[in-house]
Amino acid sequence: MYKKVFVGVVLLGVLTTTIAACGIYDQSNVPTGPTVHMAGSNFLQPSITISKGQSVNLIDDVAVLHIIKNGTWNGNNQVLKAESGAPTVNVTLNGNDSSMVGPFNTSGSFKLLCTVHPNMNLTVIVSQ
Repeated sequence: MYKKVFVGVVLLGVLTTTIAACGIYDQSNVPTGPTVHMAGSNFLQPSITISKGQSVNLIDDVAVLHIIKNGTWNGNNQVLKAESGAPTVNVTLNGNDSSMVGPFNTSGSFKLLCTVHPNMNLTVIVSQ
């Protein structure tokens, strides 16, 4: 009888430890710096200003697919085009995740769009 209770308590302890360990992560690997959040069908801010050499952390706050590329929406038409000096952006976010784009090593204004959602545009302004 006591042996079964002891084994049950040990197994419960191992299970609890395993579940608790899944919630631990190394904060040194968490991206920092400029961020842009996305909702279901839009960027929560239309533009962001960063310094030359920085990257932008795109955060998909909802369980919605976003495919981010160089370009802009012109009405209902996608214009896929990278400006001179822009990093190539081709990022798929599957929902509730994030991805870094960049670095942006050239000063200027760079357009990004979500190919899934019409008129979902972001302008990245890179200052000296």
